Amino acid sequence: MGVVLRHAVLVDLDPPGVQEGGLRLDGGFIASRGGVNAEPGDTVVDCGGAVVLPGLVNGHTHLYSSLATGMPPPRTAPTSFREILERVWWRLDQALDADGVETSARVGSLDAVRCGTTTLIDHHASPNFIVGSLDAVERGADEIGVRIVQCYETTDRHGPDGARQGLEENRRYLDKCARRRDGRYAAMAGAHAAFTLERQTLEELGALASVFEAGVHIHVAEDACDEQEIRRRFGMSLLDLLEQTGILRPASILVHGTHLDADAMPLLREHTPTVAHNPRSNMNNAVGYAPVAEFPCPVILGTDGIGSDMLTEARFAWFKARDSRASLSGEHVLAMLAGAARRASQALGVTLGRLEPAAAADVVVTDYVPTTPLTAENVFGHLVFGLGPQFAKDVMIGGRWVMQDRRMVTCDEKGIRRRAREQAAAIWKRMELLSE
Repeated sequence: MGVVLRHAVLVDLDPPGVQEGGLRLDGGFIASRGGVNAEPGDTVVDCGGAVVLPGLVNGHTHLYSSLATGMPPPRTAPTSFREILERVWWRLDQALDADGVETSARVGSLDAVRCGTTTLIDHHASPNFIVGSLDAVERGADEIGVRIVQCYETTDRHGPDGARQGLEENRRYLDKCARRRDGRYAAMAGAHAAFTLERQTLEELGALASVFEAGVHIHVAEDACDEQEIRRRFGMSLLDLLEQTGILRPASILVHGTHLDADAMPLLREHTPTVAHNPRSNMNNAVGYAPVAEFPCPVILGTDGIGSDMLTEARFAWFKARDSRASLSGEHVLAMLAGAARRASQALGVTLGRLEPAAAADVVVTDYVPTTPLTAENVFGHLVFGLGPQFAKDVMIGGRWVMQDRRMVTCDEKGIRRRAREQAAAIWKRMELLSE
């Protein structure tokens, strides 16, 4: 038995397109598109002329930050990016235990679905709970029903044993995902930023990615301190170090790239990694604007842990580019949304981000009925100035409804949010006991 969506405005992002018609979804995939016919036993949904989108993909996030909303500020206000890390985020990740990790993943996944985001490329850290932490993230995500591409954020800042455990957690989960290939979960090798890593650890991450034919998910040049510290310690540029250690590879995701300069462009062009752009996070941390229109490699859109509202992130990508007088087009912003889906598709082995036969049945039914003409040429205008996350009404992932009429059907949302408040209070209390 399948599901038929009728009287829909099908909006494509890859490439941009608009078609009035319907979809038939069966067996976890899109079976047909256009003038579809229901088969015996099918459920028919009348979309009433509203927009239907492919499920959105968050190209870079940190689910472990899901319980950070409203947390107490550090005792001493940070005055630099590095102090933001030391006094806020590195204290949060140290305060996470098994329950906190799982709860954070559950809440972050829940909030993602409510915004029409169905797949998350996650970058996890919990230095006092490393072994098995990616399984805890998976359990939290599984209760909601989202797809996850994840890794553990390896770093040397907790000593050799912490780095070893991070490497091993990545190896274990890469092997687990390679064995099952279920289209729901996939793995990458994970690293914090190079300035917190030793060369040997970077080399081991590069080798690990090579063995599993995966990429390395790593923060790169978010702040000038990354490049400066690498030049001081190794006498070379940041990207030269990543190239030498095997991390600069087509399957890798370089997060931010805010301070990559013209000298970095030839290496990006040669190795074609993916750069994840996170405009709201960059603005919040006051680290500057990433010149994404100049990058000669794929660019995707992420949130860096500020939720998973990709439609709002797209708006910020546009407005920040306008404010910076950057040569970023609306088509480029749409391409970043589409690129995140393509990158996740490569990792998961299923086609995401497309409303076409054989693609995964990850769809978002909105109640956005256009009041002005909607065409392939003005999709971007509707997404940025009209169609926002508040219009997400029904969400299906892999052919299964996870939200209907704005009500979560895969989980006890009230119970999750109640338990999350208790977990957040406990995490915040542990943070207070940690030194800044």
